[in-house]
Amino acid sequence: MDQLVIERQVDRRRKRRRGIVALLAALSALTIGAGSVSLALFTDQDSSTWSFTTGTIDIESNPAVMAAITAMMPGDTVADSLTISNAGTADFRYAMTTTATNALGDELDVEVREEDLDGACDDFDGAVVVAGGTPLDGAGFGSAAQGADAGDRVLIGGASEVLCFQVSLPLATDNTFQGATSLATFLFPAEQTANNP
Repeated sequence: MDQLVIERQVDRRRKRRRGIVALLAALSALTIGAGSVSLALFTDQDSSTWSFTTGTIDIESNPAVMAAITAMMPGDTVADSLTISNAGTADFRYAMTTTATNALGDELDVEVREEDLDGACDDFDGAVVVAGGTPLDGAGFGSAAQGADAGDRVLIGGASEVLCFQVSLPLATDNTFQGATSLATFLFPAEQTANNP
């Protein structure tokens, strides 16, 4: 009987070993099969690039120095033009402020208009930008404050416009201004219009 028990135990061990071997073989086959499937997948990829460049605003006034006026007499009016350009790529709005030195700067009057309908400043009949009779010192339009302000002028990137200036010495100017001088500086601050209400 002992022999029979031993044979059964040996037989069970063999069956158990065969079962374990069969299980390991099945797991190996699954693992190899899964590996071979993952190695056989088709793959693909693509890419896109996105380039970023900031815009520019670049205000230029030409000429840098306007004509030197000498020997003005009461009642005289002189005229000149100034081209304002946007040499940048983005739209901007701009304003103008004027500083004129000495007492003569307060005595002189200025008027600024847009270019004539025929494209020059000869007739001085363009739209009024700065009303006549405005003292030269302190004359301006728009505002350098951030954001859109009344009187600001807008230029798109690459565009330009001509402003026509007339400066006069009033006929009522008295003898205290004989031989007086003044230097007028026109400042044109500009700012972007995009995202800047």
